[in-house]
Amino acid sequence: MSETLRVLNAVRFYEIGLPVSYEQYRRLNPERLIQRLVARQEYLLAVRLSDYLRLPTDGIYVHWAAQKVRVSTDDEDITCQRIVEKLKGKPGISFEEIARAAHDEGRQRLATALLNHEPRAGKQVPLLLTMEEDTIALDKAVESGDTDLILYVLLHLKKKLPLATFFRTINTRPIATALVEATASEQDRQLLKDLYYQDDRRLDGANLLFLDALAQPDTASTIDRLRTTAKLVNDARDSSLQTQSVTDLQRLLKFQETLDADPTITRPSSSANATSPPASSDSANPPDTTPANTTALVAFTGLSLNATIYHLFRLGLSKRALKLSLDFHIPDRILWHTRLRALIAARAWRDLQSLADNNKRSPIGWEPFYNAALAAGNMRLAGVFVPRCTGKTGVERAEMWEGCGMIGKAAEEAGKARDGEWLRGLRERVGREGRDALEVERWIGVVQKGGR
Repeated sequence: MSETLRVLNAVRFYEIGLPVSYEQYRRLNPERLIQRLVARQEYLLAVRLSDYLRLPTDGIYVHWAAQKVRVSTDDEDITCQRIVEKLKGKPGISFEEIARAAHDEGRQRLATALLNHEPRAGKQVPLLLTMEEDTIALDKAVESGDTDLILYVLLHLKKKLPLATFFRTINTRPIATALVEATASEQDRQLLKDLYYQDDRRLDGANLLFLDALAQPDTASTIDRLRTTAKLVNDARDSSLQTQSVTDLQRLLKFQETLDADPTITRPSSSANATSPPASSDSANPPDTTPANTTALVAFTGLSLNATIYHLFRLGLSKRALKLSLDFHIPDRILWHTRLRALIAARAWRDLQSLADNNKRSPIGWEPFYNAALAAGNMRLAGVFVPRCTGKTGVERAEMWEGCGMIGKAAEEAGKARDGEWLRGLRERVGREGRDALEVERWIGVVQKGGR
């Protein structure tokens, strides 16, 4: 009650002239009473009462500053300095509201100066755009680091400015340019092309044309777009690799078009073919999930170079596959991996055996052949490659023989390596009966007689 009486006495003072009764004060509440004081521009009393009643004072100071902007006849720099000094250190002050009042009064320079003291970019930028201070708004948005705010400004500028002016505006601001590129790559490819053309970024523009070429529905359109891409790439600096890649893709598409036009290229219908290829760990060789016992035409167009070679080997077109690999300088290791997976997928055991017989050395070694044949279930053929794995120890080759189911060979290999412990383990795995068990016992005896 003591607080209430002091407040009522203060507003009833003859210089203020608000004869409020106690009942009126209760219905009005302190906040609205202070609002009435602010409306009468009794700022000092409003601040003192707010401090006394522990109420916020930021609205009072903002109203005072806005009124100061409206009625002040001083120079704009002096007005701004006085307002800033008065409000310095006061919590919750919105300089955006004060700047808006200056803008409404037509004092643009004062509004801009006041906005520089607004700490929240989200409050600064919209008013700057309203004041047509576009570059300042963009700079403030970039400084804030708020991508949503930057995109808001960019969308406003794109609608307002001619395209060439818009590009010139963002070119000196890398973050804004990066955001335009990121959004345009997903939503507006034409805008991205125009940006690259404006900046003379030929290689980036060529990359866009290259992606468009790959998205064409037919080979002829793709090749035409690739020609345009090649011309653009040729004009760029240090683009020899890209030029070669585009040229190679054109050659590959023409070769694939020839293959697709050949009606004699069909999948073999031999009963020896399996219905699915074995799992492959070689990323260069894509798995082929098409059943191999059908007679459907193969669609080569759109396949990668390695996939094209893979299917040619699988269809028994080795000469074409080898020619293609020579034309495109495929490394031997990749070629042999591709050929191995294709022959395994086609279950071309004779071709695989012939490949091993006609080559004393393999660029990838012979262990991949052993693993692939074993995974495909052909243990007899897997055993052919065990003696060729010369880099293995005797025990390792014995384990390979055991994996093929050739226990006698495994025992012999371990016996030559004089490893009795491994032979005894083999005996436990094989058992005590059968021809394999006798062979294992024989080699255990040989090792024991030799002092092991």
